[in-house]
Amino acid sequence: MNTIDRDTLFRLADRAAWPSASLYLPVDHTGIHTDADRIRLRNLAKKAYERLGADGLRETEAEAMVGGAMALGSDDSAWTGGPSGLALFVTPEGTETLWLDVTMPELVVVGDRFYLRPIYPAYAGERKAWALALDSNKTRLFHFDPTSIEEVALPKGTQVSLTADLDGNQHEESLQFHTIPGATPEGAQGVNSAMFNGHGGEKDFDKVERGQFLLQLANGVLEVIGAESAEPLVLLGVSNMIDEFRAASHYTHIAGEAVHGATDQLSPADVQRRALAVLMPAMQAEADAALEEYRKLAGTGKTSSDAAEIVAAAASGRVKTLIMDDSSGPWGWFDRATFEVTHLCQIEPRMLRDTMDAASDPDMFECGWDLIDLAAAETARHRGTVLAYRGEASPITGAVAVFRY
Repeated sequence: MNTIDRDTLFRLADRAAWPSASLYLPVDHTGIHTDADRIRLRNLAKKAYERLGADGLRETEAEAMVGGAMALGSDDSAWTGGPSGLALFVTPEGTETLWLDVTMPELVVVGDRFYLRPIYPAYAGERKAWALALDSNKTRLFHFDPTSIEEVALPKGTQVSLTADLDGNQHEESLQFHTIPGATPEGAQGVNSAMFNGHGGEKDFDKVERGQFLLQLANGVLEVIGAESAEPLVLLGVSNMIDEFRAASHYTHIAGEAVHGATDQLSPADVQRRALAVLMPAMQAEADAALEEYRKLAGTGKTSSDAAEIVAAAASGRVKTLIMDDSSGPWGWFDRATFEVTHLCQIEPRMLRDTMDAASDPDMFECGWDLIDLAAAETARHRGTVLAYRGEASPITGAVAVFRY
């Protein structure tokens, strides 16, 4: 399954050529009722074909353009369950298919760019974090976000395995023994027995070694992440190692919650999923704080619900937070040279165009594109936050923005 990362979003948003078609479909994540979903996808492809023809594309070209969507609807192997939503982005050059873990609406939009407003609930933004899978055999450090995860090497010389060190140490270096006559475990006389000094037995030896191991590991992790970083670090491992790592580390952004249990059998995807679950409450708290900030600032001039004002502010980098529901519109033509919106209207035009063709019939293209769709891409491009809600879960109607200044 895919979530939408920053690179994917901007690659799609930068498409600026007619014809472009965006197809969205909710799908059965269990894989039980996929036959109906496949039929619905083929129906969407037919609708796209009809709209392309109405926009002026020749029948043979329109048929070829939707061929990828039609083929997907007939591909049994692609419909095995798992995702909740499907998005297809279609051009004469090909079709990009994204299976999403967020439910999509059933929708077709044809124009001179891709319509992206429905995918923002799946947009991961730049939310990066770290995960440390503590294990005595091999400890692994990961850098991840909701869309990807990669293992990051620790500094050269950093010990990542405790057992390798223990296995290589035969105790001669840390345990000394001498023989005393006349003592045995049974208390018999006349037999020499070994008496050990040093770390007080294997259990104490392991505890000291583990402490040294975790201290060195904590220093290596801090060197990689950087003391100035504010990205959270999620710990995974058995409880005693987690507790001792916390005590040894000087990194100030270790997540309060941890993932307890052995990590040696966890794949990177397992680590990513479990670490994200730990971070979800904090992510929700950030969204709640953004909503509260909007409520406090409403009416002060630092917020707006006017689509024309929002898209102009977003394009100039002034939007700190854009909050939107899953509706569409209003539509208008946004002039990127003057940062002004013209031909604003509330009713979706028969044909959608992001740019006005002066040689064309002005009545045909007078209302341009969904302004909030444009504003969302511009907000993300200038590293603002986009909060997108579906249905009754949305705390607002339409779209509102909080300005940086």
